[in-house]
Amino acid sequence: MTSTDFFDQIDTAIQSKRPFALFSKPESQSLKAYIQTNTDTYNITDYSESGFVFAPFDASKESYYIPLEDSIVIELEHLDFEARPLSNHLDRLDTNVDHFKLVSSALDTINATDLEKVVLSREFKFNLESSNPIEIFKTLAQTYPTAFTYCWFHPETGFWLGASPESLLKLEGRSLSTMALAGTQTNNLTANVEWDIKNRDEHAFVTDYLVDILSNYIEPINISGPHTLKAGQLLHLQTIVSGRLKSTDHNLKDLLKTMHPTPAVCGTPRQMAFEYILSNEAYDREFYAGFFGELNISMESTFRNSKRNIENRAYQTVRKSTHLAVNLRCMQLKNTLAILYSGGGITKDSDPLTECLETENKIQTIKKVL
Repeated sequence: MTSTDFFDQIDTAIQSKRPFALFSKPESQSLKAYIQTNTDTYNITDYSESGFVFAPFDASKESYYIPLEDSIVIELEHLDFEARPLSNHLDRLDTNVDHFKLVSSALDTINATDLEKVVLSREFKFNLESSNPIEIFKTLAQTYPTAFTYCWFHPETGFWLGASPESLLKLEGRSLSTMALAGTQTNNLTANVEWDIKNRDEHAFVTDYLVDILSNYIEPINISGPHTLKAGQLLHLQTIVSGRLKSTDHNLKDLLKTMHPTPAVCGTPRQMAFEYILSNEAYDREFYAGFFGELNISMESTFRNSKRNIENRAYQTVRKSTHLAVNLRCMQLKNTLAILYSGGGITKDSDPLTECLETENKIQTIKKVL
C-alpha cells in the first residue's frame, strides 16, 4: 500500500464521520489504522473486547473503542510519507493564571493532611489559522519516533492527538510490563544528569505503588531502574516493572481498574488525590491522562520442536497482545481551536513557580508541531 492510498482511506473516514485510530508505536517504522466500517458507538464493558480503546482519566466515565470485527485495519510499512510543513500563528488564550495558586493550595493540603502527592494539570488553548489533524499527526510521528503517537477521531469525542512517552501496560500472553514515569527536568545536554530529592520522591511514589499492586498479579516482579529517559526536550525518571501473570484466568478489567490512574497522573494516596483533582482543577480532563491503544489483538508465534525427527516442523501458538499508553503530551482539536494539556506531580518539596514552568515546558512537545 502506498502512502497516498493509506491516507486517502483516512480522509474518506473523516468525510463520512466514521471513527478511526491512526497510530505508530514506539520505535516502530510503520503506521497502523483501525477504520470503523460504520458510525455506531461502541463502549467498553469488561475489557474482553478486541480493537483500539480510548479511555478517560475518570474511570467511571465511558471508554470508547473501535472493534476489530467492525473495522478495516490498514498498515503503512515505512515512515516515508511527506509531512507538509505547518504554518500557524498561534494565538494563545490564557486560561491558567491561577495554576500558581492551585499548586500553593495543594502544598498547604499536603502539609496538613495525609496527602503525599497530587498531580495537578492545566489546559492551554490556542487559536490556529488553520488545522489539519492528519498533517499534525504525520509531523508527530516523524518528530517523535520513540513515543506512542496517535490520532483518534470519534463523533462523540472529536479529534485527539498525542505523542505519549509512557506505557501503561504491555501484555503479551502472560508476560506483563509497565513503567513508572515520574520526575521531570529540561534536557540541558549534560552527560551526568542529577535528580533532586523532589523528583526522586515523586518517582518513588509511582514505583512503590506499581510494585505493591502488581505483587497480586505477577511473579517474580522484576524491577529495572530508575534511569533517565529522554522525551523530546525533557528528561524523565523511568523504572520498568515486569513479570509473568500468576494465572491464565487474569481479569484485565480488574487489573486496569487497579492500575489506572497511577500516581504518575493522579497522586498518593490515589483516592484522596483523585478527589482533590476533581474538586480543585478548574476544568474536565476528559481523555487527558486516560489511556489508549490496542486491546486483545491475536498474535501468532511460530517455534520449532527440538526433536530431530520433527525438527523441521513449525508450530504456531496464538496469544493475545495488549499495548496501552497513558494519554500524555496530547491535544484536543476543535476545528481551529487547539487545547493542549500538561501537568506535574506536587509533593511537599515542590516549588509553585517551578511547577508552573514545568507545565509550560511539557506542552512544547505538541506546540512545536503546530
